[in-house]
Amino acid sequence: MTLKRHSQSAHMNATLQLLGRVRDLKNKKRSIVLNGNDLDIASIVAVARHGVEPTISTDECLAKRLEISVDTLADVISRKCVIYGVNTGFGGSADTRTNELIDLQTHLLQFIQSGIITTADKDPASNSEREPSHVMPLAWVRAAIVARTNQNLRGHSAIRKCVLKSLIDLLHNDITPLIPLRGTISASGDLMPMAYIAGAIMGNPDVFVQVGKGAQAIVMPSSEALKMSGLSASGLGPKEGLGLINGTAPSAALASLALYDTQQLALLSQVLTAFASECLAGNVEWAHPFVHATRPHAGQIEVASNIRRFLKGSKFVVGLESQEASGDGLCQDRYSTRTAPQWIGPYIEDLLLAQHQLEVELNSTSDNPLVDTSKQEDGSSGKVYSGGNFQAAAVTSAMDKARLAIQMIGRMLWSQVTEMINPATNNGLEANLNATAQENFTMKGIDINMSAYMSELAALAHPVSAHVMSAEMHNQGINSLALISARRTMEAADLLAHMSACHIYVSCQGVEIRANHLRFLSTLRTKMKDFTPNGALYGLGLNDSQLETLCTSLLPIVQSSWYRANSNTWKDRVLSVVDAVMLAVNEFVASHSPDCSVSTMMAFKKRFHGLVSSTAEQMFYPGPTISPEEVAMQLGGGTAQIYTWVRSNLNIPMNRGLQDDPLFNAQKGLPTKGKRSIGSSVSMVYESLIKGEMMDVILEGWTQD
Repeated sequence: MTLKRHSQSAHMNATLQLLGRVRDLKNKKRSIVLNGNDLDIASIVAVARHGVEPTISTDECLAKRLEISVDTLADVISRKCVIYGVNTGFGGSADTRTNELIDLQTHLLQFIQSGIITTADKDPASNSEREPSHVMPLAWVRAAIVARTNQNLRGHSAIRKCVLKSLIDLLHNDITPLIPLRGTISASGDLMPMAYIAGAIMGNPDVFVQVGKGAQAIVMPSSEALKMSGLSASGLGPKEGLGLINGTAPSAALASLALYDTQQLALLSQVLTAFASECLAGNVEWAHPFVHATRPHAGQIEVASNIRRFLKGSKFVVGLESQEASGDGLCQDRYSTRTAPQWIGPYIEDLLLAQHQLEVELNSTSDNPLVDTSKQEDGSSGKVYSGGNFQAAAVTSAMDKARLAIQMIGRMLWSQVTEMINPATNNGLEANLNATAQENFTMKGIDINMSAYMSELAALAHPVSAHVMSAEMHNQGINSLALISARRTMEAADLLAHMSACHIYVSCQGVEIRANHLRFLSTLRTKMKDFTPNGALYGLGLNDSQLETLCTSLLPIVQSSWYRANSNTWKDRVLSVVDAVMLAVNEFVASHSPDCSVSTMMAFKKRFHGLVSSTAEQMFYPGPTISPEEVAMQLGGGTAQIYTWVRSNLNIPMNRGLQDDPLFNAQKGLPTKGKRSIGSSVSMVYESLIKGEMMDVILEGWTQD
């Protein structure tokens, strides 16, 4: 698939490129070859979530630089130099010395492997009580393995190629270490998570791994897993234990997964804003390029341009191609849609910076100490330098920015959804988006859910970096907490996916109701313009010229009264329309046909009421009769993709309240096949969203001009 680039669309291009590369990797159109320099977020996602197997480059130069790194360290050791973590203690105990260089590396892993893993974690099949997990999701672990391998391949860590190959062998044999979820402060790097990975390649009998996936997966000691897979346990030379565990790979890897999801959700939020505008029959002149050219922030300009693009061809909004000169109600949309470019724009700029930070980190050397293999001025073969590249503040920064962006987007979606559900703000849609003739409270539960999701999301938005605690004999007086920030961002992204799924479900309902209203009003308008005996205004004794004048004055009254009477069902709207029309008709007839009798007016009212009622009943009973195909044809190019996916691919129909409730139908002795709760339908949307199925389809629409 070739992705087309659009001017002033930096965030969209970056996101689509990520999606496209992951797709290509899944479909084996690309491969992942690790060389220390070219690992990207898409590769992390492909390995972690889709089982793509990376390989280590066979380039001779790479092998040579690894060899030189190991040899340089050996030379420095031979000169009796003090080298942190090679012949000294660790952290605040670096004032100790030792000649037991190999045992020291094992000692390092021994005291770092201190996290909590429960019996239920080691035997998930026995966890019938669904106790919370104390281990990382396995996708995170696979991501960490590939990230650490790539970082160590840069040749600054004095790690042999065979040791790094043993990491990749885990992936190729579907062996995934169990890593405690908590216990790292991400400085010196993510010591604890990587200690369990290092323990796995060494065959530690008390480091457990999962072999396989799904129902066939089993958990066993790493020693047994290596033996079963025909792999040899890896021994570690001087510094190799420290080189493996002292680094930012787990944080950078998890952050990559979180940002991958966040980038898509940020782009999706722009489509959902367009969708909400259609549901609300918005005046979208706020998206006009002139508005944003006067305040030329790149993100703002891009969001406005994207929303216009997603709305192109929509029959539900005004102001896209030309300004609306008249109309009832608010003359401009509410903030949740009207200021979306200004609201989202700064944060997609932040997300692009976050992506850059992570891509740099994935291809950086982040352990300590570092081996400089270049020839020195004193003639020596190289030197070893102590530093602080393990301090993962760049990852923390990326994740804190991403999580704040998620919170801001979530707040906007919350506002849009509540406005679509509330009859006081939804521009004429039914209260709670009830599409039936009887009182139903259809979307009220989702309204409550959105508030719950938003509250939790807001609680997660606080920067993790503000909660740093000193650790390890006060040696680690400042530490990045990068993995914690990445974990929180994963939680936040998942909450935003919940909110996006709710938004999609509500928008599909709302736009269908809107489309049915428009169809009804259009049909009624046609009948009112018919001045024959079959027409709506027949029977008043007026000539055609008078009828035309009367009709012209009544049409806006019909529309405004129909939309204003939205606190109850469509049956109540019929009465409101008839009453509003009769007031105007009485006034007009009194001026133009004063001899018209009371009985004539009563007969006209009865006839007009019957015509409006029968027209409405044809279109609204037992629920809106408009077809999804007819609705999709009136939507913008971007929003039609989502609507069609929900209605046609997921087969989720409009919700008609009690009529669609499985319990209600069971109680009435009616068929329950195909009936599901609102939660089950929203869950289907959510699952399709997080699994990437919906995004893959929508992607095709976004890559077209």
